Amino acid sequence: MIQCLTINICEKNLPCQLFDRSPRPRTARNSHVNLHLRIVCAVLLALSASINSAVASDDLFPFKSCFETSGKKYGISPNLLAAVASVESSFNPMAESSSGALGLMQIKWPLTAKELGITNKSDLFEPCKNIDAGAKYLSYLSSRFGSKLLAIAAYFQGPTRIGEKNNIPKKSVGYVEKVLKEEALIAGSNELKRDGKCEFVTFQALTQKTHHPKKRLGVAYRWIVEHHPFCSTPDLLRIRNRLPELMGTADAKGDLRLLIDNTIRKK
Repeated sequence: MIQCLTINICEKNLPCQLFDRSPRPRTARNSHVNLHLRIVCAVLLALSASINSAVASDDLFPFKSCFETSGKKYGISPNLLAAVASVESSFNPMAESSSGALGLMQIKWPLTAKELGITNKSDLFEPCKNIDAGAKYLSYLSSRFGSKLLAIAAYFQGPTRIGEKNNIPKKSVGYVEKVLKEEALIAGSNELKRDGKCEFVTFQALTQKTHHPKKRLGVAYRWIVEHHPFCSTPDLLRIRNRLPELMGTADAKGDLRLLIDNTIRKK
């Protein structure tokens, strides 16, 4: 940060200050010089504040845009992606483990990386490419196991091990807990943007737009499918518990309730 500027004029050091320290007689020439010094100093301080503000903004969250872009692309919460990167590499894009896992998301080279479309080892040290590969992998694991917890465990120990018993081995429990704690902290900071919202009032208003049971069920069902990644378990429970009054006979068969129950189980 620029704090002060000292300029040597006529072999005298004139400190940079915005206001005169004491009223004292001065020549017209000195007054003119000091006025210019104050103007230069003010400009430099303003520039310094602007630069420091921009740097601070960039430092609010590491690789923020990469997490948000890849999260949106693969339907994975940016908070979860950032949590995995935090636990795996402490946000170090140059991290390299003894087992050959590289970069922010610790993608193993060469097998896993090539399966994810990374053919050059150096690409794994590029933050956005590494995060994108990690998001793609988490998306695949989530689809395969239908469970967020199993997907996180599989990211740590590999899908084959998790698939053998379809549960979380003791070795993975600590890892899963760390990721979930990091995700909660990151989510609480509101640093990362999620491309969507889960608001009960929006769902409520949507169900009131039509009185036709079949159409009402259709719009409500689509809303849950599209917005559930942004809904917490309490959000979903609130919607489910209000279904009788919101849907009436539209969900007589319980299709929407079943969808919400399955969504909660996968979280």
